[in-house]
Amino acid sequence: MKKIAYLMTLAALICAGCELDTSDSGRFEGLWKMQGVDSLANGKHVDMTQAQVAYAFQSKLLQLRGGGASVFCRFEQKGDSLILSDPRKAGSNNPPVESLDVLRPYGFTDFRMPFHIDLLNGKRMILSSDEVRLHFDKY
Repeated sequence: MKKIAYLMTLAALICAGCELDTSDSGRFEGLWKMQGVDSLANGKHVDMTQAQVAYAFQSKLLQLRGGGASVFCRFEQKGDSLILSDPRKAGSNNPPVESLDVLRPYGFTDFRMPFHIDLLNGKRMILSSDEVRLHFDKY
């Protein structure tokens, strides 16, 4: 009987010592395929359905892929704002992105990119900045 109590106590301590990352990315979670980009300066729309550009949200990270270099960045939601920051190239040691040209296919105009969340539901997401509006469908 003492052995069972000892093993149960030991199991409880081991489980209590484990820290699970329970933070999730909420409604952003998953893969979002870019469908189009609107230029707010000239009103032009670029169809992106064949480009295979995607935003993949998981936990506290966002992977940008399909626009050339695969990039990871951090994201934070504050109310109706989404802030993307600390872009890093995927690969050995994940070096910081040093050129905005790497980020432009993903709708970035700065290394710390604030977006307004115009729409976010289970099927569609629309993000806008001062210069562009990005349209996504959930995969």
